[in-house]
Amino acid sequence: MSQLKDDNPDAVMFDDMGGALVGVGRQYANKPVAVYSVTKILEELEKVYEFSEVDAAEWFSFNIECFSTGENTPILLYEELL
Repeated sequence: MSQLKDDNPDAVMFDDMGGALVGVGRQYANKPVAVYSVTKILEELEKVYEFSEVDAAEWFSFNIECFSTGENTPILLYEELL
């Protein structure tokens, strides 16, 4: 992801979620941002932080899903909706 940081040094990356990072995306003419798999984020929360499935979903909802830093906010990919 060094290319992302070169192209957009302000792009937000989630700590301890490297296993959930699935790529780079853009919205409109904005700079590139990180794209994270929601399924993989939940798996990482269960593995890294030893959360139960319910606790991981709750923590995700309050701390990641509603997180916004404007145009540098990561994109969350909901695969189950595809």
